[in-house]
Amino acid sequence: MKIKLLLIIIGLSWALTGCTAANKNISSADSYPWFPFSWYAAKISGKNFDKVAMLVPVKVNDLNADFTLQFDLGSDATLIYGNTIDSYYKESEIKNFLIESSKSTDNGGKNVYKTKGLIYHLGKLSKDNLFYKAGYGDKIAKDSLFTKKPKHIGTLGADVFNNKILIIDYPNKRMCVLDSLDSHWKKVTTFVDAKSNNGRLHIPLTIAGETHWFLFDTGASLFPINTNKELWTSLVDQTAKTDTIIANSWGEKVKFYGRPIKEKVYLGKRKLENDYAWYNDNKRLQEFNTTENVDGLTGNAFFVNNVIVLDFKNKKFGVVN
Repeated sequence: MKIKLLLIIIGLSWALTGCTAANKNISSADSYPWFPFSWYAAKISGKNFDKVAMLVPVKVNDLNADFTLQFDLGSDATLIYGNTIDSYYKESEIKNFLIESSKSTDNGGKNVYKTKGLIYHLGKLSKDNLFYKAGYGDKIAKDSLFTKKPKHIGTLGADVFNNKILIIDYPNKRMCVLDSLDSHWKKVTTFVDAKSNNGRLHIPLTIAGETHWFLFDTGASLFPINTNKELWTSLVDQTAKTDTIIANSWGEKVKFYGRPIKEKVYLGKRKLENDYAWYNDNKRLQEFNTTENVDGLTGNAFFVNNVIVLDFKNKKFGVVN
């Protein structure tokens, strides 16, 4: 009986050891400091889109309230919306956060200030020195300040990830930030060389044998490719009907035109699933592309079934195999 019991214990020990080893191998990425994101869905121009924007849960200072940020790597600065944060503090308290000497005006005519003492907390990650955008965002009614529904309070920009490694796990709706690229991610990821400007990554897409550079913008979720009319015309099926949507861009309504991409699109040797390419005639957006020295924007649409690794430290963009 004792021998039989001993054999059962040994067998159970082997089983548990094997299970642990197997699970460690399968879920080796689960030990990283992940924080979640969610998709914001909306109807735009009468069409339903289930992945309009990526929202990240955040805390602000010691406020007992839940907030969200739009995850926007197309922005080189992390913003806090004036109207929203003003709802939680007295006017005199807000003034104490603002660095008056830093006051500037953005291209939408809004006053922008650097701040000191307003801090975002995203899991174990914290971000100070936020940019305060006056007169922007939703004001919150007093009886709704501390309700369970999170309030949208700003954007999470590329400056948070300066000299860091950002991993976005789209299927599991989570991301994490590392100080350096470890052996695990090096082993499972195929990288291409990227470029950087103001902390934003530009990635090379090869289309019809020619390389074009696009800013990787997680705030441009609607568009696999968003470019100028000239390049768009060469990429799309001219026999297809032109689709049109009117979308919001920092408070401005912009018209976008789309058709199916007829050419094969590659990131390095990885073929990306063809989708729509879009263009717009908006002067502000086209001038941004010229200043940024890119052919346009690309974002989440090509990678929503993948895990991607953005190496801001070494200017590389990778897709997990």
